Parts: sequence; structure tokens; C-alpha cells
Amino acid sequence: MSVINTNQLKSALERLCLVVPKRGTLPVLENVRWRVVKGHLDLTATDLDNSLVMSILFSGSPTSNVDVLVPAKDLYQAVKTETAPTVEIKIHDSKFEVHANKRMLELPLVEPKNFPRIPDGELSFRGQMLSSALEAALNKALFCLSAESSRYCTDTIKLEMRESAFRVVGTDGHRLSVVEGAAKNGATSEFSTLLLRSTASILSKLSSESSWVKLSTSREETEHNLFLLSDGSMLIARPSQGQFPNYQNVIPKAPLESRVVFQREELLDGLTKLAPTAKKAPNSMVKLELSKSPASIKAENDGTANRVALERARVLGKARDIGLNHQYLTQYVKSIETETVSMKLFPKAISEVVVFDAFRYQHLLMPLRD
Repeated sequence: MSVINTNQLKSALERLCLVVPKRGTLPVLENVRWRVVKGHLDLTATDLDNSLVMSILFSGSPTSNVDVLVPAKDLYQAVKTETAPTVEIKIHDSKFEVHANKRMLELPLVEPKNFPRIPDGELSFRGQMLSSALEAALNKALFCLSAESSRYCTDTIKLEMRESAFRVVGTDGHRLSVVEGAAKNGATSEFSTLLLRSTASILSKLSSESSWVKLSTSREETEHNLFLLSDGSMLIARPSQGQFPNYQNVIPKAPLESRVVFQREELLDGLTKLAPTAKKAPNSMVKLELSKSPASIKAENDGTANRVALERARVLGKARDIGLNHQYLTQYVKSIETETVSMKLFPKAISEVVVFDAFRYQHLLMPLRD
């Protein structure tokens, strides 16, 4: 019998279920590996691309070593609703029993012989990233990934490590997010890796407020990344293969033609009001009419024109109108928390790309034509 703190087990299973496939083609992947060796419990879940390993302390000493597979989501659903401070685990006769208060849950278990092997090997330390900054950066890049990739890897995130900063980059070919955050103890030479969408999504949900995430890499039969979190849990992830677009080439470096400063709530309110019209249009375009006084935002479709004045917008420099995808612009505005939205325009002959910039966050959008 093993006694475990309910909240600790609940928290661990919640995070492990991030890795368990929603529609697994292999039934074995629907399980969590429950492994007890010398009084130490390790829980492991994998989807073949990502493996999460977590450790839990027992409230009392377990009776013996154990290595079994248990249905992950069934176990989590049972523990999720439990109010007792501790639960007792009994394993016997090919059954996994959870006891708490007057309740007993019995789950089937199987031997772990068909469970995928978790990659290991000699590690090369690449640096540490501030956890809260990494979570924010990944969320700002995830929403603009492509649903599929062809010539370039536009369905992945590029992670770059420097001595005192990390950079996360995501693009679908029509928009681009470049986000930086604090790092330390990194190599003096730049290191980069491509994160699968699933890896980035899982990692963004594992981060905690004021801690550091350590990144190491290893080459065994295949290369993999290891993210070590402050609580000792490890995410072992297969990096994506392929060529990432040279995003540096599309970031304008020419002198500004104009800078426009919007009030975030006013712009977001305008986008919300225009949504019914914009979504019916073939290209979902909204036009920022910056040449008007006051500036406005407009959507048209089949003879219907919907316009909202942006009375608090300020245009510094040459004013011109520009069309942008409604969904893309809305997603960007929602991704920032500042009171204002800053947009930079460049001479058309040099670059048509629209650049939104905030602290350590650049977002590029390709304009739409009528």
C-alpha cells in the first residue's frame, strides 16, 4: 500500500494528461507509467514526440517496487474530484485500486513491456529561460503557426538561445511573431532548435511564475531536447526537422514612413463590431483608414459598409490607408496587455509589411489589397 497526497497526485496527473494523446492510434499511449523504485515514484506519459516525467513523494513508505501502466485519464478523473487529503494505492491481482474515505476505484493495469522507451543520453546544457517569459513568448507565437507545412517549417516554432536572452519565432507565411525573454548561463555562441507545435503548447502550460526552465540537448540515436522545470519534472521532446524561413530578411530595417498609436480597448471594440461584416467578406479584410480625421476602421461586403471611428488613434508621419486580415489583427491585439497598440509603416517601395511592436515583441502582418 502507498499513501500519496491527493493534491500533489491531482496536479501531476493534470499535467501528464497534456501529453496523453486525445485520439491515440496506439492504446498503450493512453496509459501513464507508474514506477516505484526504492521508495521513489516516477510518473511518465508520452505521445512519442513528447515525454513528461514527474516525481511524487509518498506520505508513507511504499511496500515494494512497482512498474505498471494505468489508464491516465480514468485515474485523473477519479482523483480530480477527491476531497480527502490523501489517497491509498493498492496494486494486486492485475488491479490498480485507489482508496479514499469510503470510496474505492478499481482500474485495470498492464505490464509496461510495450510502453515506448524514453530517450536518454549524455546532455549538453544550453541555458536557462525565465519560466513566465517563456510561457508568454510561446503563447504569442503559437496563434500564428500554419496548420500545415510545405517548403518551410511554418507549423513549428523556432527557439533561439543566447547568453542573456532567448527568442521565440512563429510564422505561417502571412504573419510573424518574434518574442524575446530573459535567459542566463547560456552558451556564448547562438543555439537554435525547432519545437513541434505540440511541444510548444505543452511547455506553455507547464511553466510557473518565478522560476527558470533549463534546456539541454542530447544525441542518442536521434536528437532530442530536455526541458527541466523547477519542480524537477522533465519534458523530453523530439525537435522538428526541416528548414525554417529566414525571418530576419522580412523584418524591415528602412526608415519609418509613419507610426500609428491606437488605444487597445478602442481598437479591439472596433474589431468586435466589424466582425459580422468582415467574416462574410471573401478575404475578411478590415481597412484602417488613417488618412481620415479621426481615423477609422472599416469592413465592407456585398454593398454593406461598416465603419467605426478610432477617435483616440494618433498618426505620426505620413498617413495612408491599409487593409489587414480581421482575424489576424484581432488575434494580435488580444495577445498584448498594454494600453496602447503601436504600428509602424514603411515606404511601400521598400517594404509593405506592417510591424506592430511592444516590449520584446514584434509582430509582422502582410497587408491585403482590395
